[in-house]
Amino acid sequence: MNEFAPTPPPEVRIDGALVTTLLKEQHPDLAHLPLGDRHEGWDNVTWRLGDDLAVRLPRRAIASTLVATELAWLPRVGRDWPFRAPLAVRIGDPSASYPWHWSVVPWIEGHLAFDEPLSALGARDLGLALAALHQPAPADAPINPFRSSPLSERLDRARARIDALASQQSTHPAPNGAVLDVDAAEALIRRGARGPRPERVCAHLDLHGQNVITADGRLSGIIDWGDAGAGDRATDLGQAYVLLGPSLWRVMVEAYGGVTRATRERAKAEAVAYAVTLATMTDGPYAACGWDALVSLGVAALSTSGDPTPPDAS
Repeated sequence: MNEFAPTPPPEVRIDGALVTTLLKEQHPDLAHLPLGDRHEGWDNVTWRLGDDLAVRLPRRAIASTLVATELAWLPRVGRDWPFRAPLAVRIGDPSASYPWHWSVVPWIEGHLAFDEPLSALGARDLGLALAALHQPAPADAPINPFRSSPLSERLDRARARIDALASQQSTHPAPNGAVLDVDAAEALIRRGARGPRPERVCAHLDLHGQNVITADGRLSGIIDWGDAGAGDRATDLGQAYVLLGPSLWRVMVEAYGGVTRATRERAKAEAVAYAVTLATMTDGPYAACGWDALVSLGVAALSTSGDPTPPDAS
């Protein structure tokens, strides 16, 4: 995700005719299946294929490198997960019709969590999902250049984002009318960055509401694993805080199996860093989600409420 720009334009035209051509050329036994709903995200376009499958294609060159992570690594670590993820059942090669690798994946029925949030039961589902995901990372696990390193090594970048968001408020006010407390945000991040280097586990590293799929409030699946790799479990847990809010986050942590005090502090710090990133976005539902989290974390105050709310210590 480019954290300071609107959704980038596609670099190739991906329409139904192209998808049908690619299937006929490389997976003709699937070409008879009807194409259904089309979903265009930040990096990929997904077409439903029949009842149970989907065709997933990068929409820009940089995304094709992220897809390589999904295709090469996800099947190795995700076969026994107790939740659904887009593990490729077929892989398409670059051709004269289309320049990058693409895939056929299982269709995950449901809605974006931004549109239909997780319920308490769904938060529990997410806790169990993250507990299964967060196994020790193999030595050759992918390294995300922005989020695999400990927060202690990302402090300068986090501070720069906080300053950028504070400057941005004059031209892009918070959707909820909040005002950022720069000192409080930096203090919470510094607190979480203390301590020894955390264990590296397998992690998603981009758990916002467009990547979490829900059905009737329950977790239906987790998608878009292009940023995944080795990382601190607190990164995912902090991003989950931004997604869920404090009450449901506590439900999730209980299902996860609990966390240590040090992990909790890192997770709250990661939540601030991620919420700031989302709040800088100028399109879609990202900014609203980020600003709501900053208020609940106590590092931003609604303009009519005076001082920031004290951070949730739980």
